[in-house]
Amino acid sequence: MCSEKRRRAGSVMAGFWPPDLQHPGKIGIRRLQTKVSPTSPLNFSRIIHILIFADSTPRQGKLLHEKNHKQDMSRDPEIVVIGGGIIGCSIARRLAKEGRKVAVIEKGQPGREASWAAAGMLAPLAETAQSISEPLTRLLEASHALYPDFVRELEEETGRDIAYQKSGSLMVATDYQEAALLAGLLVRLLKAGKPVEELTAKELQERQPGLSEAAQSGLFFPTDHNVNNRALMEALVTACAKQDVTFQTDTPVLALEAKGGRIVGVKTPGGLVRGETIINTAGAWAGSIDKSALVRPIRGQILCLQMQPQPLHHLIHCANCYLVPWPDGRVIVGATMENVGFDKSVTAEGIHGLLAAALSIAPVLKTAAIGKTWAGLRPHTSDNLPILGRGKFENYILATGHFRNGILLAPITAKLIAEIVLDGVASIDLDPFRYNRFSDSQS
Repeated sequence: MCSEKRRRAGSVMAGFWPPDLQHPGKIGIRRLQTKVSPTSPLNFSRIIHILIFADSTPRQGKLLHEKNHKQDMSRDPEIVVIGGGIIGCSIARRLAKEGRKVAVIEKGQPGREASWAAAGMLAPLAETAQSISEPLTRLLEASHALYPDFVRELEEETGRDIAYQKSGSLMVATDYQEAALLAGLLVRLLKAGKPVEELTAKELQERQPGLSEAAQSGLFFPTDHNVNNRALMEALVTACAKQDVTFQTDTPVLALEAKGGRIVGVKTPGGLVRGETIINTAGAWAGSIDKSALVRPIRGQILCLQMQPQPLHHLIHCANCYLVPWPDGRVIVGATMENVGFDKSVTAEGIHGLLAAALSIAPVLKTAAIGKTWAGLRPHTSDNLPILGRGKFENYILATGHFRNGILLAPITAKLIAEIVLDGVASIDLDPFRYNRFSDSQS
């Protein structure tokens, strides 16, 4: 049963059970440590545009071609974005559409870290089961409301299909403790006027055949959606290129160059890249560039199953995993949460745990073929909130620490950071997300 959770030292499976609350029967959970290991910098750099052939299908999810271009470097970019993931590219696109000259500096290839490894869930209501704070709840819901237009605009700009699905999500309880947790969540959501439906065991089976007989009760969130994050990432890179955003790829940022209370540029192996405004969106690597960005990498391993016809109709959350079905028969199973530094290895133990959790909640998957496995590094903060807003220098902005919500939070993050750059202030109070909230001694 899904309630028979397996735990290994240093590893926690991502499900709806709050990570800071020990589930009955969960033993040997090691708390996440705060030490962040440095990465080994690459030793070469080049400025490129990324060109993506339009005939690639979303499920292939690959940058099919890249070509060197001579860029107009007669003047420095107005804005330098550190990190070319979904957060960085969303910000770059938004600012470029406002006429700003933007350069993205990426240590590898755009979107190939956490943004590529994600499952693409857009589920703010399901995330409320994680006992998250009210400021983050509001941020998630605000970004979720922006997503339809975000996807539509990107598809119009690029001619690409981003595979935005409005299937809703199921949260399933398999024992008394989990059922009690969902009952409490139901009360909170109904009180707040959120769209949620309570389901009995029988109703669960009717809504989603093939679930475990251990499923006692559940909640259905009709407004939870999902998106093909790899297709989304490809579209963002294409949209940025169309707005003349330049990408300096395979180029790690080694340090910030400060003078007189301002950052004059960022140091790279190829020299100093100057900019009027510097935005750190380096995800799990943000703290390696700026120690005031208190984020650490948390590894998430993911397994892909393949089954035809697709037996699942909704996103499914249980206490120990989540399942994301796609029309082509794929089922994405995630994810571990492991404090192992910058190690992106896929392990036998991690994949075994995911497979066991998936089959325990959805036995219908027992004949599914095992597909690809992968891992990514989520940028985590000690309070699970992102770091958003101005940093310790007047022309320096941080947008990192999105943890397991980077895909969902991309539209609102781009909007807020663009407001700071263009108007001097964000339309939402960012005090709960300020970089120095962790210590009164930071400046």
